[in-house]
Amino acid sequence: MADPGNSTTELSDTTSDLFHCPICLEGIRNPKYLPCLHTFCGSCIETYISSTATCKESESVRVIECPICRKRIEAPREYISNEEWSSALPQNKLVANMCLISKKVENELCKFCQRKGKTVSSRHWCKVCMETICDDCKDFHKFVPSLQNHKIVTIGDSGEWRNSVEVEEFCAEHDGKVIDAFCFNHQTLCCSICLVKHHRFCPSVESLVDIAAEKEENDVATILSSLSEMEKSLEKMQLNNQAKISHLNTKKDAICIGTEKKIEEVKKKLDDAHEQWVKRFEQTHLDSVGHIEIVLDELKRFSTTLCETRILLQSLLANGSTKQLFITKHKQLVQMADHISRMKSLDIWNLPDDYSQHNLDFLNQVLNESKLKDVNVSRLPSGMIEAILQKAPVATTKDDIMRRRREMSKKDWMKVGFSKTSEISLPYDVFYGLFVHDTKIVLPFKDPSSLKVFDVSTATGKCVHTENCESRPYDLCHARGTMTLEEIYISFDKFVVLYRINIDAKDVVIFTKLQTVHLKEPMKAISCGPAAIFSASDTKAYICTQDFIIKHASEFSKEGASVPFVSSSVTSDLHCFLSGRHVVVANSSNEHIFRSDHLNGYPKGLTFDLHDNVLVCTKRNKLKQVRHGGKESRDIELAGIGKTYNVVLHPTGEKMLVMDYMESNEKCCVYQIL
Repeated sequence: MADPGNSTTELSDTTSDLFHCPICLEGIRNPKYLPCLHTFCGSCIETYISSTATCKESESVRVIECPICRKRIEAPREYISNEEWSSALPQNKLVANMCLISKKVENELCKFCQRKGKTVSSRHWCKVCMETICDDCKDFHKFVPSLQNHKIVTIGDSGEWRNSVEVEEFCAEHDGKVIDAFCFNHQTLCCSICLVKHHRFCPSVESLVDIAAEKEENDVATILSSLSEMEKSLEKMQLNNQAKISHLNTKKDAICIGTEKKIEEVKKKLDDAHEQWVKRFEQTHLDSVGHIEIVLDELKRFSTTLCETRILLQSLLANGSTKQLFITKHKQLVQMADHISRMKSLDIWNLPDDYSQHNLDFLNQVLNESKLKDVNVSRLPSGMIEAILQKAPVATTKDDIMRRRREMSKKDWMKVGFSKTSEISLPYDVFYGLFVHDTKIVLPFKDPSSLKVFDVSTATGKCVHTENCESRPYDLCHARGTMTLEEIYISFDKFVVLYRINIDAKDVVIFTKLQTVHLKEPMKAISCGPAAIFSASDTKAYICTQDFIIKHASEFSKEGASVPFVSSSVTSDLHCFLSGRHVVVANSSNEHIFRSDHLNGYPKGLTFDLHDNVLVCTKRNKLKQVRHGGKESRDIELAGIGKTYNVVLHPTGEKMLVMDYMESNEKCCVYQIL
């Protein structure tokens, strides 16, 4: 065993180091400990609870974190005061005992007698009460049952009273029960109830009274040695950290000085680059504003044409003859159409729209390129020509369509070429489409039921408007009575709706429902000619009046296609459809004009060209063109197409829309006719 004298000396030497409150850093007073076993002054921990205890919204009790290990500790109950919480913390009697025995108490008075107002010198020390007592109070301990087991030693020069510190440790699970055993199987301290409830079958349980003193002293000595090594290691870590702080401070000062010099160099480079950038941006801005001013000048010139036309027609309306009014109206409208056509030919309508500067990494720009990147100028189609066409008198638009169609009719359509100008990727098969503008097409979608307008003025078409529908839309065609692109019929199988589609200069699209025609027979495919409407369901074909009144009905087969396909000529009363792998052309009286030879492939959608030849899709990368009369044909190879499925011609004959049925790559392409 250790020498008592040495033990006492070591205790007194270390007490001043060990038993200081971690909060106030002074000698510990009224030691209280948290569930994590860290000990503090009673007043210090009460102040800490008052300043840090919080209660989150999802919790009903307040919590604190241990000032040392940050373990989360809950209050004993709801609505407990700070004083009650700190008082409820257990007293660390071991620490209190160690602190007391480190003091010189040989000359102190009996604490029990002091409470009764007597002054009696102490002769003994009660290790459980942790107080000095006199002979009478020692005898009193013998007669009180709860005090009889207290260990009492005589205070003397030998220091015997300082040895063998005894503090009763109580079980955390069973109130009032003293810990008196240890289960080595579970590595758990136990009271008598714990032994009966949890450890009666454990083979390695030992009473604390029977634990070998020498073994414990050796174990504790080993632990103390480890703790001492750890303390030295921590002290070394702290010294290293302090050295790092000193090193970092020195390094920081050096880097700041060096950086300041480099920053000055970079500032000069930035200033030079900024000066050049400003000059280039000023020129870009002047060019952008000048471009818009050119457009303003063109619009001013056109405004003069409009004003002259308006004044002239107003004067003739008031004073001129009918003949002169008609002649002048026609001339002025042609003049207006020519002016619009000339304006359309100008490459000025994609106006500067906005400035943007996406890359702001000026430092790298200057270091790598010695200059700042220029501001981006975004350009968008102005839509001004389109807006002018929409606002222009109907006669102008009609005359313009007729004039352009006459120009295209001069071509030999069995020799025309096709150049791809735009492409739209589709989520699934879309079987029909229609031009509603020179640069806009409308496609019907089944899921969800809607009509989508796409801008095809660029190589990759983009959707500019979605019009939701209550039912699934099928085929579309122009209403020929107006000879405009804006008014179209859309079939919904059991009814047809006449829409007017207005598209302004900013691509704002407005669908206006003009009429709804309820059908006596279902019609999915529709095509409107100058004299009649040709339509079809999955099993029948119809020739109708312009009011969809059926004049002729006949059996019809969609020949394995998902939907029926029919087409009407824009120049005559002819219509065409498929019969097996043959093209059949008939007139408005349902009289067959001709039947083509057998076509290779799988014929699907078809349309007339301006010479009443028929263009047929064959689910190949080609179109089949059958000359009027059916005795001659040619294959037309199309760039960018996998399997042609339907074809639609622009009313002027200048463009063509082709639906591609290529699996996993459905799309539609727009071609310029050369």
